[in-house]
Amino acid sequence: MNKGLTDEIKVEVIGLTKKFGELLVLDDVNFTVRKGEFLAIVGPTGCGKTTFLNLLSRLIPATRGQIRIDGQEADPKKHNIAFVFQEPSSLPWLTVKQNVEFGMLIKGVRADEREHRLTRIIDLVGLTDCAELFPNQISASMEQRVAVSRAFATSPDLLLMDEPYGQLDIKLRYYLEDELVKLWRETGSTVIFVTHNIEEAVYVAERILVLTNKPTTIKAEIQVDLPRPRNFIDESFIEIRKQVTDLIRWW
Repeated sequence: MNKGLTDEIKVEVIGLTKKFGELLVLDDVNFTVRKGEFLAIVGPTGCGKTTFLNLLSRLIPATRGQIRIDGQEADPKKHNIAFVFQEPSSLPWLTVKQNVEFGMLIKGVRADEREHRLTRIIDLVGLTDCAELFPNQISASMEQRVAVSRAFATSPDLLLMDEPYGQLDIKLRYYLEDELVKLWRETGSTVIFVTHNIEEAVYVAERILVLTNKPTTIKAEIQVDLPRPRNFIDESFIEIRKQVTDLIRWW
């Protein structure tokens, strides 16, 4: 469990609804996220998972409903919301170190605090040896580590992740999932992680929300009360994976 996890509600989503013209994509979605929780969201292809994150980050407006952080209406000008996208998002003219630091510069973090966080995080994810290299000099998996590190370095109120490892092979995914869990446990961040990979969701999350097809709502909530590091062949792990799979398979 994340050392920062409490019973305190960090994020509250109330009646979240989104229509594009006459197309109803999200239909009255309600849930809460505890401070320091790692929440995964899964659902069938095309159900609106990315739209869901875009609404939570305020990249697009909701048709109806509220999103509250620490009891106040979510506002990117007030709250520190970070987003890790599916595609690599490093700035090519900056080094690895400068890319990780970039979000902190934008947020106005003091120089001494930036240096402290930077040293700690790039060490945690194994980027120290390539800190002075540019994005075109590192692998795709390292680029994703840069993106994840940059997001965690800002100490976000809410970190949103949209299938960040979806384009990587299985071996790299396993490695980076471990790095992600280590960062989450060390920093105490609140994370909402969207994925279509059920095994990945069970591996990283404390709780899983299963979405329906459009118009999308929450079909089920699954607690993942398993010790870490998690074992893919453990009977309890397999049972939870089967439970989530069955929920997505039968509509």
